[in-house]
Amino acid sequence: MRYVNFNLGLLFAFCLVTQAHAIDAIDRLTAERLEAVHQSIMTFKTERRDIPRRGPYQEYRANLHVHSAFSHDSRGKIEDIVAAAKAAGTSVLMFTEHPAKHYDVFIDGHQGLRDEVLLIPGAETNGMLVYPRQSIKDMLSAKPQDLSDFVRGREGLTFVSHLEERMDWQLSGVTGVEIYNTHADSKDEKRLMSSLRNPLWLLKSADLFQRYPQEAFSALFDYPADYLKRWDQLCEIAPHTGVSANDAHQNIGITVRMAEDDKVRVEDGLGEEVLTLEAAVFAALKPIPKDTKPGTSLFELRLDTYERSLRHVGTHLLLRELTQPAVWEALNQGRAFVAFDWIADATGFDYAATSADVRTEMGGNTKIVAGLTLSGRAPLAGHWRLIRNGQIVQEYDGSNFELTVREPGVYRSELWLKVGGEDRPWVLSNPIYITEK
Repeated sequence: MRYVNFNLGLLFAFCLVTQAHAIDAIDRLTAERLEAVHQSIMTFKTERRDIPRRGPYQEYRANLHVHSAFSHDSRGKIEDIVAAAKAAGTSVLMFTEHPAKHYDVFIDGHQGLRDEVLLIPGAETNGMLVYPRQSIKDMLSAKPQDLSDFVRGREGLTFVSHLEERMDWQLSGVTGVEIYNTHADSKDEKRLMSSLRNPLWLLKSADLFQRYPQEAFSALFDYPADYLKRWDQLCEIAPHTGVSANDAHQNIGITVRMAEDDKVRVEDGLGEEVLTLEAAVFAALKPIPKDTKPGTSLFELRLDTYERSLRHVGTHLLLRELTQPAVWEALNQGRAFVAFDWIADATGFDYAATSADVRTEMGGNTKIVAGLTLSGRAPLAGHWRLIRNGQIVQEYDGSNFELTVREPGVYRSELWLKVGGEDRPWVLSNPIYITEK
């Protein structure tokens, strides 16, 4: 057991920040900024209009890259994760457990319908999100390309994960790639990461996280420019379905418990001891009731609850029905879009190509013909970016747009909203692949 005494003056010095840098999560974690974001979210709820979906598909929200207690770095119980999914508007949970010797990610993994949420087992391994149709336990030491070939050859799905950590992000035959990862988004937040390792900073900031739980969690959110650049490059080589990765663990936070000898024990989000403090140091920040017994929880702050993590971003799928085969079909064909639903519910967003009576959904291929148009609709007005082969070719303002297509290319769209005074991406569509006549 390690005893640490802190000088409270150092705490307040630590929390002082400078403004001589680009805005980051710490800048956003002020009462004024969080309230501005909250007011934007309330306005969007008022202004949002339901729009009927065009085409033959139904829309279901999915979360990929989700960990439960099977993974060594999570303690999540399946009933809690399902409840969080329902609260966040999620219908499909695609788990990606860290493989281990004592369980099989496919055979033992969460699967089937549970309380109207479809559970799909998978693994985060070898630099990929892997959703197999059979056990992959004997393939875990394989090279990424070999593992992907094994899974894809048996009708499974593979997505290249954590692009910021790898050089071999161009693998052939994969289903797609993460175009946003919450954990990756946090890595460039150096001041935030440093602050989260300081229990006293967490105690001091607790009021903001409790008053603005989702806004504070999503303060780390930035446009994933590097991920999108690589995705655009990959899509020019072959179709790659873009998905969001929640990387949900529910393992960030602290619990403070009374200990023996006038000490308090500080635990991390997994219940492991971080340090011990003199009770008087903690009491200067939070009063301790008299006669508090050892083991009693004095304070708990969990930042990345499953509900907040799952609501932060989702992959919206266009399905024929809520079944595993229908999910496979949509992801294989790219009928999906990524939405940062913490800002506003993106249900109803539509992006398609049409000519005469023929409609091509996201992820589809079509040829240039007379009258071919790309169009988008959304339940909120915002700023549209139409991107061809990685370059912005047109921009529009409003709840919809339409463009006559005159040259081939890989066309995707983005829709941005102004949130708390900042321009933030709200929806990232999968592309439509347009070829010569």
